[in-house]
Amino acid sequence: MHKLARPDRPIFCGNFEYEAQERDVVRLFETFGPVDKIEMKEGFAFVYMRHVCDGEAAVAALHGWEWGVQRRRLKVEWGKVRAVWAVGSGHRCSGSPPSHKLFVINFDPSRTGEQELWRYFSPFGRVTRVQMVRNFAFVVFADLRDAVAAQQRTNGAILEGRTLNVEFS
Repeated sequence: MHKLARPDRPIFCGNFEYEAQERDVVRLFETFGPVDKIEMKEGFAFVYMRHVCDGEAAVAALHGWEWGVQRRRLKVEWGKVRAVWAVGSGHRCSGSPPSHKLFVINFDPSRTGEQELWRYFSPFGRVTRVQMVRNFAFVVFADLRDAVAAQQRTNGAILEGRTLNVEFS
């Protein structure tokens, strides 16, 4: 694979403090090159670097690096699941066809509840249901066109400091 090619999978970065913010993880990886996207979880993240060579440099330098207030040793390695990228978009795609139901992940469940998600998605059309399950949610629209518009406008958008991942379910 050409070193400036887009990686076919994300970098897994784990073992950091639950309190770590997305912007801190992005700053850590940006020292090695452009970060296209980050999917933040509690204590770990998937980082999508723009170029393979930048990702390789980040993995080599950051694995075992002590980071954060508690100086925890990071586990940094290429992810095992291959990502599917929408050509030229910088976003991963689920491959699912458009539907009334959206799958939403990477929000902060301690600060974002069903009511906040309902308010966040309502400007795109009539929401008929929001169901949260721990750290992910399903948002259902009455009209398919509204669901498509919401997915296109909110996937990669920022909510409460986190980059949302919104796919069709």
